[in-house]
Amino acid sequence: MCSIDYPLPKEINSKSFEVKQTARWFHLGQQPSDCGKILIALHGYGQHPAYMMESLKPLLDSIENLCIVAPEGLSRFYIQGTDGRVGASWMTCDDRVQDIKDHLYYLNSWWDSIEVTSETEITLLGFSQGVATAGRWLADGFGSDKVIFHSGSIPAEWHDDAPSFNTRINKWTILRGDSDNIYLEDTHKATATLFETLSLNFESLSFDGSHKMTAQHLKDLI
Repeated sequence: MCSIDYPLPKEINSKSFEVKQTARWFHLGQQPSDCGKILIALHGYGQHPAYMMESLKPLLDSIENLCIVAPEGLSRFYIQGTDGRVGASWMTCDDRVQDIKDHLYYLNSWWDSIEVTSETEITLLGFSQGVATAGRWLADGFGSDKVIFHSGSIPAEWHDDAPSFNTRINKWTILRGDSDNIYLEDTHKATATLFETLSLNFESLSFDGSHKMTAQHLKDLI
């Protein structure tokens, strides 16, 4: 499990308090209140949700009545140096428990603010770092019809404490590029083994590619 490997300096104590923060989310296609299918995409480390969604645009042509929404992690940073392209992160190892709580509160508040009918078919997609965030949201009780974990590790705590999930979920898919040198094959196999232990209805798939998400590999899963 991820943890920081350095102590705070002596006689320095850490304290916390709540603040108000404005978060962003991005949207593509029909309004969520009007679509029959909604894809929630949680981005990877250092990604900008808008550019991630650009790669998903072809899905709108191949899947009728679809809209795509993507919330942004609460921590933005320059990807290289001190200016230029900006990406976001969901969390780090530092104060991870509180970061997890903050993101769950954020995602639940965001979802409650979107007008989605009960008949809308929901697919939750996590890519890379977004897989762990998606997994924690699901373990917190979020309900979607389908779940796609793309090229990312499940939450470390799942190996120690088996989570329970919303009964709405009827299909899980774990997806990996066969030349991915970030999300390794052994990790992918370990996830499949855990899913078997949890008796989840899942499919483990691989594709010809690296650590990259494209609409081509997703259209038949949504």
